[in-house]
Amino acid sequence: LALHVLARWLLGGSNRLSAAMECRVGSWGSDMLHSWPCSPTAGAEEGLSLASTRASSSESIINIASENKAPSQLQPQPLLQVAEQPRRQQRQQNSASRGVASELATLLRSLAGASPAKRRTAAAALAVGLAALAAWAWARHVRRAARSPAKWGRGRLAVLASAALAAGARRLLGVTARSEVADRAPHLEALEGRQVLACWHPHGLYVVAPLLFHSSAGPRHQGSGIYGFFTAVASACFHLPVFRELLMLFNCRAADRDVIEELLGAGRSVFVCPGGIHEQLETDPGQERVFFPPNLGFVRQAIKHGVPLVPTYNFGENQLYDIPAWSRGVSQWLRRTFGVGLPLGFGRFGLPFLPHRKQLSIRVGRAVEVGAADAHPTDERVHETFHSYCVELRQLFDEHKATDLPPEVAARGLQLIWRGHEGEEWEQEHSWAEGLPEAVQQQHQQQHQQQQQQKQHVQQLQQLQQLRQPRWDASLAASSAAAAAPLVRSRL
Repeated sequence: LALHVLARWLLGGSNRLSAAMECRVGSWGSDMLHSWPCSPTAGAEEGLSLASTRASSSESIINIASENKAPSQLQPQPLLQVAEQPRRQQRQQNSASRGVASELATLLRSLAGASPAKRRTAAAALAVGLAALAAWAWARHVRRAARSPAKWGRGRLAVLASAALAAGARRLLGVTARSEVADRAPHLEALEGRQVLACWHPHGLYVVAPLLFHSSAGPRHQGSGIYGFFTAVASACFHLPVFRELLMLFNCRAADRDVIEELLGAGRSVFVCPGGIHEQLETDPGQERVFFPPNLGFVRQAIKHGVPLVPTYNFGENQLYDIPAWSRGVSQWLRRTFGVGLPLGFGRFGLPFLPHRKQLSIRVGRAVEVGAADAHPTDERVHETFHSYCVELRQLFDEHKATDLPPEVAARGLQLIWRGHEGEEWEQEHSWAEGLPEAVQQQHQQQHQQQQQQKQHVQQLQQLQQLRQPRWDASLAASSAAAAAPLVRSRL
């Protein structure tokens, strides 16, 4: 259609090509758009043919209707509708027989008779159109590749790009990392060569640690301990040009259940973030929180394929940006209204997207075995595995919080929130602290008691506010009436 309109414009109202070209707007089956002539002569001829077509068509349709139906069943049809039927059928046949090739040929013929200025304009418009078509085709190809377990791009190019990102983060952003993944910690040697489902926490505001340092650790580098790992990221990231190509080079794929299942089914190890966008919008620099989905899909996927769960924690990710209260409210509103959250954080010099100078610590816990593969695990088995995972995650957090977090944040501890089960006491000390050292159990028990006391204190404050509100209103009304009484008496 665009090629046809461009060719029409090049004609400039002349009738030199009217005999060779059928000027029509809807070249691909647009029944609602009518054709129009290229010259007054052609218009007169088309008008006469149209009048004769209307008359013959109306007579034939009336005759056919009278042969097949009784006079009482005959329904008069509008004359324009009767006359338009053969024209519409002919237009559909012509539209089906024409395509991009014929329109391009017509455009080239029209270029021969156009002025030089129009030729240059047409060439520029054609180049822009072809570039837009190529960009659309490339974006579609990348989005399809984001759902495939196959590798994408050159391995050397991926290694160079990841190294450049890590160097840029150190020099420009002032963010460094100490990663047990890159350092190949001793307790990770047992996992080399095994397929795992690794979960990173927390999500953070802009996912700095997984993007800059998990990728630089070498999912495309054959000498690294996580060679061949894939990382699941939000599907919306693959709509951003340049950024999506970098993600594909770093073995990132769409965070979709079918994609993750296909990757695990192909024998690949996968990094996932169970908290997702909900955890991203709830990022708080002063409190470490980890969210889990209501259905525990990551646990079910691990049991289905019989792969162990490995917790990883990115200490310092939440402290890279300061998040004002109004930014959190705007992000929640955008998510409720449009389904997309846009968190806004401020770092050095009060600027957005510029993080504070921090050193991140990427810690890896011990693997949580899930047992034999089961395509349809029971809820009891899923919950048992989930509790084991929470025990290992808490132990990992408590081992490193004193050295890797600010003192005030480490003192508040880690909050585990299972969405949809906030009101249930699923995380009591006797249920998740079993098997831990006695000192660690006592520490967890004290933290749990402090959290319970804080909850009771908040509830008491809310009750007091509810009790004081009516009394305050009554006293205010009484004082207002007493102050207005002299004025009322003077008026009277």
